[in-house]
Amino acid sequence: MSPLSFVPLIIGSALPMPAQDATDRAISMEVAEASDHVTVVLKGHSSIDQKVAYELVLEGASTSRHTGRTSLSAGEESVLSTMRMSAAQPWCISATVTEADGTTYEYSEGTCD
Repeated sequence: MSPLSFVPLIIGSALPMPAQDATDRAISMEVAEASDHVTVVLKGHSSIDQKVAYELVLEGASTSRHTGRTSLSAGEESVLSTMRMSAAQPWCISATVTEADGTTYEYSEGTCD
């Protein structure tokens, strides 16, 4: 893969969610891997006004965390977090999201336990 090419990946849920599919989620995670680094972006895009909480964890040679709570406006996309780490293997990126109605889901990418 060329260092300048980024391929965003929408990661599926690791937790079962019978009443909600990925397109209805208020937050999505995009991961792009280059030859020497990995970039992750959490984006908010709720169909309703609501408060959400999230935790983003990047694990590799070291561990980085970003925890946040925010209000999302219906129909407006926003970047909640952008983080970058070395692509040295192994690495794991995970995000846990809780929406206003209590719905919780998780995204993960890489070599995660």
